[in-house]
Amino acid sequence: MNFKSLASNIMTAFAAQGVSFLASVAMSLFVPKVLGVETYGYWQLFVFYASYSGFFMFGLNDGVYLVEGGRTRDEIDKRLVNSQFRFGVIFQLVVAGCIAAFSALAASGAQRSFVLMAFALYVVVYNLYGYLGFVLQAMNETKLYSYSTMIERLVFLAIILVMVLVRVSDFEPYVVAYLFSKACSLGYCVYHSRDILLSGSLGVWEAARVSFSSIKVGFALMISNVASMLILGVARALVDSVWGIEAFGSVSFWLSMVNFFIAFVSQASMVLFPALRQGTEQERRVFYRGIRDMMEIAFPAVYLLYFPIAWLLPLWLPQYADSVRFLAILLPVCVFEAKTNLCCTTYFKVLREERMLLKVNLCALAANVVLSILGIYLIGSLEAVLLGTVACIVGRSLWSEFYLNCRLDIQSKLISLQEVCLTAGFVALALVIPELEAAVAYAVLFGVYLLINRTVALDLFDRTRRVIAGS
Repeated sequence: MNFKSLASNIMTAFAAQGVSFLASVAMSLFVPKVLGVETYGYWQLFVFYASYSGFFMFGLNDGVYLVEGGRTRDEIDKRLVNSQFRFGVIFQLVVAGCIAAFSALAASGAQRSFVLMAFALYVVVYNLYGYLGFVLQAMNETKLYSYSTMIERLVFLAIILVMVLVRVSDFEPYVVAYLFSKACSLGYCVYHSRDILLSGSLGVWEAARVSFSSIKVGFALMISNVASMLILGVARALVDSVWGIEAFGSVSFWLSMVNFFIAFVSQASMVLFPALRQGTEQERRVFYRGIRDMMEIAFPAVYLLYFPIAWLLPLWLPQYADSVRFLAILLPVCVFEAKTNLCCTTYFKVLREERMLLKVNLCALAANVVLSILGIYLIGSLEAVLLGTVACIVGRSLWSEFYLNCRLDIQSKLISLQEVCLTAGFVALALVIPELEAAVAYAVLFGVYLLINRTVALDLFDRTRRVIAGS
């Protein structure tokens, strides 16, 4: 593995995510300021639907990504890749037509109809962008993909700021801006993939055969990704159906805070996959151990951010003051979802263990459905639904880590269970006692946690120093 190149790609990815972070801040802090709670709920409903757009490629992107991962631009079969892209264009136009027809026939209300029609258009733009983005990532040209993300978020950020300044209070223009910014990133990827897109194509039936072959390879990974998203998605959908669009908007607002951190950290997984595919077995084992230990030592510090956020945000957005407790419940998603995405899911892909990843995510999803139903109909509590969702995410992380420890022949450690206990302590403190006392108590708990695991922390620091010196 070329650690200097890896570090450069990761820094570029983090820079792109920094721009994305600014756009997300604008969406989460300024947009709710000009939109009412109900209107903001419809905006979040579109974002919620948009997050599942990748499902409608049925694994084509994922299959190409897995098959081509680790090959350079000179090594891939460009005609093959281009043929599958053209198949994807036709396929997505058909899908969009079906969604638009459903919207015209079944949508209840003008706002929901607009959301579905916009979603139909977004499916085409997003999935074609996603296909080319996956190809760039597979070829280890992750900087180009990161630049496309920067372009998208900068365009969106500029439009959002203008609309907030003139106080646009309807959600529809924000949806249009979202679509336009994604179209800009698609155009950038098309330009930088022009040698592939102009390389010629196979015949129609041969292109379809190759595309279905890639779908067969990537379908398990795609279903796994959708199942992973549905762990949170089921809870949000049930909140919308049982407690209404305003409760959905409140939960979605605090979940967007959580997604800042997850999206930022997960950028590294995009860079790691092609690099690890090119690395040796020993390099993969050493890197896994290092990244696992780093996350278990450092990530619980995120909980300390809850206390200033819980104090400051309600001052800026008083309409969300009553729901700040949701952030305390959802914040562990930052730690365990980010760990799963960055470490476990990446290694499942590298080791071609897509079916095991699918099994883990489906089990977690099934458990969450059961716990969510119990939370609604037995307990009747929105907080119980969210706690059940978090428990499933934590359980999935532990299961994935245990499996990979065995698969890579790396010793499991008690630090994972200690991290779960620390997380439970944080949630209990944040929900039960006043914020200042809870902050002090958790800081003490975190200090004790670091003291107990000081050997792991010092070893991690020493290995990181040696890797940097050796590269």
